[in-house]
Amino acid sequence: MNKQNKKLWYLAAIGILSYMVADIIHEVIGHGGTSLITGNKIELLTMVYFKSSPGNILVDIGGPIANLFFGGLSYYMLTKSSFAQLFLFQVTAYNLFWFSGTILHSAISHTGDWTFAMKELLSEPYSKILLISAGILFYMMILRILNYYLSLDTNEQQTEPLTKHNILYSFIFAALGSFVAGLFYATDRLHSGLEGLLEMAASLPILFLKFRKNTIDKTYQFRQNYYVELAVFILYIAFCLTLGKGITN
Repeated sequence: MNKQNKKLWYLAAIGILSYMVADIIHEVIGHGGTSLITGNKIELLTMVYFKSSPGNILVDIGGPIANLFFGGLSYYMLTKSSFAQLFLFQVTAYNLFWFSGTILHSAISHTGDWTFAMKELLSEPYSKILLISAGILFYMMILRILNYYLSLDTNEQQTEPLTKHNILYSFIFAALGSFVAGLFYATDRLHSGLEGLLEMAASLPILFLKFRKNTIDKTYQFRQNYYVELAVFILYIAFCLTLGKGITN
């Protein structure tokens, strides 16, 4: 296997793993965990759909709040260590952008995680205006935070190059992975797959960050670790057969 193919497999594994972590944080830890804490019965849990009874505002916003919390945690880990930088950076970005994306999604579709919570606070059109304003504001803040990290001199010493090229390929594989996993939901395969792509679309701003020119990427040797890539592949299959297929009660 040539050097370019080794690198591509590596970026694919990192991208798909980053996506799975962000999705599990949103659906399982966020929505599912909040549901268990509040005593709700989980009726459906998939990579894009969650349903519990009775209705609960805390359960609705539990997903994006979990993304915000763990996104902040992974960002803190990024600033303290260069370990697994390519992975942690994407986990940070996906979680934080998903948080902002859910806000805008609720404003546009009226069916997202924040919809019912906002209806309890404000009537239309004020709730929509507030959601749009908040979503844009958070996107701007997150872009500034991530760009600040990319501007730090410590990134010259990174163990894994954070370049636009590497992030692009990882993002493409993450998006493809989300779509394929959604196809396992037998009730509505295509719509589930497209919902997975919509989730990843919330993180598109990652491609427009101000990546510095990095000389490390020219000489960096992507170590081919078949065990890691095999582990990610096995985890992805398990992800497809559980959250992709859907868990019902």
